[in-house]
Amino acid sequence: MKKLIATLAFVLVSTNAHAIFLQSCYNHTFGDEAVSYSYQSCSNSNFREIERNIEEPMFLQHCSNFGDQVQYSYTSCMNRNFREIERKLEQPVFLSHCSNFRPDTLDFSFESCVRRNYSEIERKLRN
Repeated sequence: MKKLIATLAFVLVSTNAHAIFLQSCYNHTFGDEAVSYSYQSCSNSNFREIERNIEEPMFLQHCSNFGDQVQYSYTSCMNRNFREIERKLEQPVFLSHCSNFRPDTLDFSFESCVRRNYSEIERKLRN
C-alpha cells in the first residue's frame, strides 16, 4: 500500500510540472525587531521558489532588514523583486507596489500587499 501511495504521489508531482505553493508570510516580531527573521526567511524562500518555476533565468535579490526600524532598502528590495517577476512571466501580470508607512514594523497594508502579489504569481504559474 505504501508503494502505491508513493507511486501515485510521484505521478501527480511529475505530471503537474507547474505546481507551485508559496507560503503566506506574517511578521510576528519580538522585542525591538522591526521585521522578524521568520518573515524575511519566508519571503526569500518564496522568491527562490518563484525563480525555480519561471523558465526564463532570473536572479532575484535576497532581501534583509537589520535593526529596529523598517529600512527603505528592505521594502525597495521586495518591490524590485516583484517588478523583475512581472517582466519575466510569460503571461501578463500586474503586481502591486507595496508601501510601508510605519517605521517600527511592517504595517498590515504592506504584509497584505505582499501576500496578494504572491497569490497572483502563484495563479499565473499554475496556468
